[in-house]
Amino acid sequence: MLNQLTTNNKYVEKITLVDCPNVTDGGAQAVTTGQILLRQLELRAMHQLTDECLENVYSPFLYSVDLSGCGKITSRGIRTLLTKNPTISCLYLNHCRSLDDQVLYDIAHYVGDRLHTLELDFPTSLADPAAALHYLSSLCPNLSQLSLARFFHENLEDVENNVQFVIDGGNLKTLDLYGNYFSLMPQLPPTVQSIRLSVSGEEDSQQLLSTLMEQPFLSSINLIVSVREANIQAVDNANSLLCTLIPLLGNKITKLQISVPRLFDEPLHLVTECLPNLTHLALEINHLNTNILQKYFAGGSKSNASKLKCLKICRMRMTYRVLFAIARGARNLTDLETSHMPSVDDRFLCLLGGNCRQLRCLNINGCKMVTDKGLAVLARRCPLREVRIRGTACTDKSIYILAQFCPELEWISYADYSGRPKFSDAALQCLRDSCIQKVIC
Repeated sequence: MLNQLTTNNKYVEKITLVDCPNVTDGGAQAVTTGQILLRQLELRAMHQLTDECLENVYSPFLYSVDLSGCGKITSRGIRTLLTKNPTISCLYLNHCRSLDDQVLYDIAHYVGDRLHTLELDFPTSLADPAAALHYLSSLCPNLSQLSLARFFHENLEDVENNVQFVIDGGNLKTLDLYGNYFSLMPQLPPTVQSIRLSVSGEEDSQQLLSTLMEQPFLSSINLIVSVREANIQAVDNANSLLCTLIPLLGNKITKLQISVPRLFDEPLHLVTECLPNLTHLALEINHLNTNILQKYFAGGSKSNASKLKCLKICRMRMTYRVLFAIARGARNLTDLETSHMPSVDDRFLCLLGGNCRQLRCLNINGCKMVTDKGLAVLARRCPLREVRIRGTACTDKSIYILAQFCPELEWISYADYSGRPKFSDAALQCLRDSCIQKVIC
């Protein structure tokens, strides 16, 4: 089919194939051969593709290539691609488990001057990632966006010797270090403006603080705090780290995720009072003072939480007073998760529908007290695009209401946790037929 689509059409500028398990190298070659006007190539989660699929890719206009999730493509295939297409400036190689260190050296050699964006999340076959990255970043003067989720090895010898990694770059502005836990924060270029960082409390807190404070243009920090071992010392360390960072970096923290068994009152007070630019907050905490959280959302449109765009709270025990404060105070929410919370019910959803008119994404999985009544209010008043209602008391009536009032719906998660369908085929087909976008169920 791919061959027939492109045999007489050599004017394609963008090719996108995502999670097509039946497409092999032959199909990929058929669709890319002779496409000399190609600008963007996206072959994501294509598990059968090997290096051969890239042999015929050539275009003097090609600038973006995304091969994320293609686990059989090796460094040799990437070298072939870069040799023929030195115009590439955006390269996405996430979850490419067959790539070794050589790919970083080849990227620096063939497209180093042009490279603008590079994503290398979750590699598994790098022998010395720190050395390869230092080489690449020093030879890519125009690299402005770099993503390295779980990139560095947790080498016990490096921890014991307090090894500090180095990331260079004369124009690096956005840096993602999610899932990397450093005893010493890496040396960063002074151009970084935005960073995502995972911490556990085991870091050298003063060195971490000074490194971030010394960044002259740093304006946005996405901080992810989680304990790696559920013991008293780990919980104390995580709480102490929050107390160290927030007073001096609070105005730069725009996104915060906290996953700890217990959050003490002092760091919780800092979270609710000293983060004026916070737009995303995620809490997965077994024990905290809900009175402090209630005060954070109290005050309606004048509450400290009024700037929040995204709120995610999961498996937490909360009173109705706290939930009602959230519904009244977080009026600019576009993304809300209150999953597996027994106190979430129709009353909460009705309040949300009256106050949070910009809500687009809703996750109420596991909230057994939610029925058609509550979801109907949200569907009528909010431009919902993603809905997750697994483990609720919603029936076919909710599906028909979504079909009627939410034409832009793109995603719905509905099956119960046994995997059995919860709604009738007729209701789901009505939803698919009524929505502008393709609904993924």
